[in-house]
Amino acid sequence: MKIVLNLNNFIHQIYSGVMSLFKRKNSPSSSHSYIYDLSAIALLLLPLTLSNATAVLLGHTFNFFEFKETSSFLFHLSNFLINIYPLSFCVIAGYYLSHKTGFNSATFIIYSLVLFYLLSLENGSLAAPFYFPNNPLLALLSALITFMYCTRFNLQQLKPQALDFSSRLFKHLFHFFTFISAAFLLSKLMVKVINNVTTLIGNMNVDPLTFSGGLLYQTILGLLGSIGINGHNLLFAIKQTIYSETQQNMADWAAGEATLNIINQGFYDAFMSMGGSGNSISLLLCILLFSKEKNHIMLALAALPLVMFNINEVLLLGLPIIFNPLLIVPFITLPLISFLITYLAIYSGAISPVINIVNWMTPPLFSGYVAMGENIEGSILQLIIIVIGIFVYRPFYLAFSGKYALKKRASLTDRSMEQSIFRSLLDNVGISAATSLERSSAKKRLLKMLHDDGFVMHYQLLKSVTDKRAISFEALLRYQDREGKLCPPTFVSDFQLLNMMPTLDKLVIDKVLIDMQKMDLQKEQRIAINISVASIEEHDFAQHFINRLKFFSIPAHWLEIEITEEAILSNHHHLLRTLELLKSHGIKIAMDDFGTGYASFPHLSKYPFDKIKLDRSLLLDATTVKGKQLYQLIAQMGEIANCEVVAEGVETEEEFNFVTTCCVDRIQGFLISRPQPLSEALKQLREVNQR
Repeated sequence: MKIVLNLNNFIHQIYSGVMSLFKRKNSPSSSHSYIYDLSAIALLLLPLTLSNATAVLLGHTFNFFEFKETSSFLFHLSNFLINIYPLSFCVIAGYYLSHKTGFNSATFIIYSLVLFYLLSLENGSLAAPFYFPNNPLLALLSALITFMYCTRFNLQQLKPQALDFSSRLFKHLFHFFTFISAAFLLSKLMVKVINNVTTLIGNMNVDPLTFSGGLLYQTILGLLGSIGINGHNLLFAIKQTIYSETQQNMADWAAGEATLNIINQGFYDAFMSMGGSGNSISLLLCILLFSKEKNHIMLALAALPLVMFNINEVLLLGLPIIFNPLLIVPFITLPLISFLITYLAIYSGAISPVINIVNWMTPPLFSGYVAMGENIEGSILQLIIIVIGIFVYRPFYLAFSGKYALKKRASLTDRSMEQSIFRSLLDNVGISAATSLERSSAKKRLLKMLHDDGFVMHYQLLKSVTDKRAISFEALLRYQDREGKLCPPTFVSDFQLLNMMPTLDKLVIDKVLIDMQKMDLQKEQRIAINISVASIEEHDFAQHFINRLKFFSIPAHWLEIEITEEAILSNHHHLLRTLELLKSHGIKIAMDDFGTGYASFPHLSKYPFDKIKLDRSLLLDATTVKGKQLYQLIAQMGEIANCEVVAEGVETEEEFNFVTTCCVDRIQGFLISRPQPLSEALKQLREVNQR
């Protein structure tokens, strides 16, 4: 009894530790949420588990009709699905937990799988013939350990185009080697712990074929099962002893040399694991009879085909039962009650003893019939135990579902609380599927464009209001297909979808600098390049840009960088350092689309902008007195901030006449010039310089 109490304390400590690990900082009432959510991930594997149940059912059917080859194939398929389940669970758990860290999901999953294999290899839990790790608890444990490691050590993603790629690669190498070394040591330690526990249990000299020994053996199985450990695997030596001694006793009984033991292998298989460990069929029927939670009812219906063949992982991980202090109690207690009822029924002579060993996957009621020598008494006894089990589970399940309902109502009243992972993951699966299709299509389009090398630069002229020689050009990217047709820059959205804007910006920078080698620019003449927020937020962008200028031998004062208002919402200190570094080398800084979003006069004062470009939408609104006054006011803001002011989108003489009265310095738009290929831009430049 003392051992059982110690094991209970041990489980409570594990439970408390896991709960504290997943407790949300801003939601103390939801301290159990993450572990429930993580367990609910198992529901995403329902197609796998249900396919396994189908394979088993068909295998038994074909075997009954003596189609041996087909039956053998189906059982082999079932064995494969059972063995791949923990591996799949580790992948999904790793994917979920990776979003709680800054780690890349693929890297996180690799770490989890490596740890899972190491722990399983050292623990001897690689299932033959596939050599897959087959312990769901180790799968969960591997994901959790990886989560703790990745929370402590956050790594930047590897980007081949990054200037610090080599240093990032070294950091990844160091961290992975450290993680692997720690995982190897942990696997060794875990083997010692398991061996010590097994030795401790073995030293108890417990005889599971006796009344007291059987109760203790069944209690230990329940305790191990409640934390996700398959006790039959851990206590395999004891199980082998039970099996061999049962065979010997039955042989001696058949020869008239001994009486049948009340407790034997058939006793355990037929009456202690109906629907799986914890007599889970009673819990399943309890849910179907008494539950008001649709999610639980749907879960029970989905688990039913598996539970009929004594496979209860869906219930163990779906409700969950493991690490659940309410459902652990009946999960451990009911098999002990079943043990007492069955033992007393046989001992008193009310029913016949068990005379056959049954396959562990034999469905309840039928297994009792076979175990009792094709005697209906066995089925009746099983039915009685199942009914009793329903009412043993009932108060615990209702208490658990009550907390579940409270949690659900709380989540409805508090929208800041994260939704259940079951719902969010199912939603994300649909969203991810659609996004994956979009990303796949975008990737194909961009690969074709990059392969065809059809990206070309066009240049749009900007004229000074006062000095005709002070011109500049804005570089605009276009794509020309194989037929020579010019396409608008709709492909930019594909780069954005694939998070490849920095790559696109680097391509544009190089193309513009190559074109500038052909330009004879004067002192007040510049080329402006649009830079995305994603690029400007990169720590190495400024240095990369400066290095490319040096590589192509282009004077920095010929260049101007245009960024949108959105950039000012990024890290202010980093953005300020980037802009100051660029400006210190003589590069001009312009804010594009000014007046349409977040920018204000304090931003013009804080950041070293040389130019603001007034968006065309402001000009379109300048048809009323108020609209014209607003345009003039924004232009004056630029003048006060000592910034050059550009009127964008000027397309008519009327618009031109208006903006020239608003203190603008330069004008850009179709009235002045449309975007032109390099040859036309060079021609425009020569004409201006020859005046």
